[in-house]
Amino acid sequence: MLLQQIFNSSSSLVSAKILTVASIGLFAGQALAYNAIIMPALRSVSPETALPIWAKSYAIGKNMQVCLILTSVLAGLPVYHRTQNVFFLIGPLMMASIIPFTMAFIMPVNHTLLDILDGKGDGKKGGAGNLSVLYNKWDLLHFGRTVLSLGALGLTLYGSFSRHALTMFN
Repeated sequence: MLLQQIFNSSSSLVSAKILTVASIGLFAGQALAYNAIIMPALRSVSPETALPIWAKSYAIGKNMQVCLILTSVLAGLPVYHRTQNVFFLIGPLMMASIIPFTMAFIMPVNHTLLDILDGKGDGKKGGAGNLSVLYNKWDLLHFGRTVLSLGALGLTLYGSFSRHALTMFN
């Protein structure tokens, strides 16, 4: 009963909206920073020098990104449930889609890069190509995550501030 009262309060709805938009915005900002700042900086040094730096930033960023995705979904779907604001359904679902996208397309590249760092591969054998090619492939695939998160952010912001969203409680 107490949980239902808390969930149904207007302050919890506002808090959930803020949490949804903030978590999506933080993810989108971090994703964009990888594409616009980190990867270009790593390409400015030798691939062998860049690899341990990439691995460290990957290790730090992955946990934060997973938490931000989960937060956006766990905060956004209840907002949709309460308001029927479809933007709070689509945005969190777009964020959730980043997980299978990452597992299917980015994780194999991550594993190849980490294997090279651990001495299990040389970056030149097989179809994977050299380190520079792997960095470019990773960056391009990661851009997919950036686009999904920026799209989710735009939709949830629109859902938060559009005339339709602001008048749906009247």
